[in-house]
Amino acid sequence: MKKNRRFLKAASIIVTVLLLFTGCATAPLGPTVQVMPSPGKPFAKFQTESEECQAWAFQQMGGQEAVDRINANAVLYGIIGGAIGAGIGALSGASWGYGPRSTRRYAAHGAAMGAGIGTAAGAAQGAAASAYSSQQLQMIYDDAYVQCMYSKGNQVPGSVPNYEREHYPQEYYDYND
Repeated sequence: MKKNRRFLKAASIIVTVLLLFTGCATAPLGPTVQVMPSPGKPFAKFQTESEECQAWAFQQMGGQEAVDRINANAVLYGIIGGAIGAGIGALSGASWGYGPRSTRRYAAHGAAMGAGIGTAAGAAQGAAASAYSSQQLQMIYDDAYVQCMYSKGNQVPGSVPNYEREHYPQEYYDYND
């Protein structure tokens, strides 16, 4: 009886720690894209524009509310995934421990091991969901930041300077013939 209590106490501590570390999304700390000032623009002006665009990008991303919502979802995914994993692991572990060659005494050990493994897998799933959501927030933030900086005339990745194009006379496009 004392063995079971010690085991349950250790298992509950491990489960609690795993659920706490299921993952927490963090707000983007800044842009992950490189933007350069346009030629001749003073660096102080560029820094001011960058700060304005960072604030605007954070607002477009959803702000702290979006980060809090993602954290709540990650914890929920971790708890639900851990509970489902523990249940499936306990059932499969008990069935493996309760075989034709066993004397039914290993069913509890198999259930406990399966529940522990299932809980760890569920917590890992919650952490993965949180990481994916954080990545999505960063992409939204970067897109908004690049759009803002481009609108202020700065050089952003992938933008091509305007070249003078040859203008064709109107008859060239006339399809009324």
